[in-house]
Amino acid sequence: MTNQMRIKSFLIAALLKCWCRTCRLTVCENEAREIAVRQRYGGCVYVAWHQRMFYFGDYLGSRHITLMISKSNDGDLAAAASEHLGFRAVRGSGSRYYRSALVTLIRELKNGKHSAGMMADGPQGPPRVLKTGAVMIAKKTGKPIVPMMYGAKRRIVFNSWDRYFLPMPFTKIAVLYGEPIFVPSDADSNACERIRQSVERRLNRMADRCDTMWGGDPVGKPGFDLPA
Repeated sequence: MTNQMRIKSFLIAALLKCWCRTCRLTVCENEAREIAVRQRYGGCVYVAWHQRMFYFGDYLGSRHITLMISKSNDGDLAAAASEHLGFRAVRGSGSRYYRSALVTLIRELKNGKHSAGMMADGPQGPPRVLKTGAVMIAKKTGKPIVPMMYGAKRRIVFNSWDRYFLPMPFTKIAVLYGEPIFVPSDADSNACERIRQSVERRLNRMADRCDTMWGGDPVGKPGFDLPA
């Protein structure tokens, strides 16, 4: 890694921390259950939409979660910034690298008390459609999938593929933990697909609930925007 990359990644991580810590976490549902599940099973597989990465970058950093980050120039910067925030990273995207990264992530979860974090529709979508990686990790490791979502009362929404948004500084934040979902080790492809669809529906319901908690509208439909 070049010195320029180190400096840039450090500044990005520092800015994210400072920005997020102006926000006020006013709703946090089912955290006690999540802690109990994480301790009992020695970790879990967190899933959230790519649209919601920003606040979780600070909120989850202290847990030293292992992330799968794309193997690209942008991914190099994201991986370096993530490590400054407290995460660990395995690299993989596309058919060439994804499988090897998935194997590495599964091995790390099996060998220690680690959690995995998956931006479940990233890095390029389609938006709010769960990919199979999280289900496969849960099946191979025995660790439960825990859906996570956050919402902000005021936000800046970008015209990106996933309607990525930033919470406005000093706004109210809600964090929701969904019920843990287990994938049997002998689940066949049909069972895995049913679980995938179930997790996807839960994530979308949680996202819409976060967005409407203070009377706003859901952030998710392509071409739909919200005032900051």
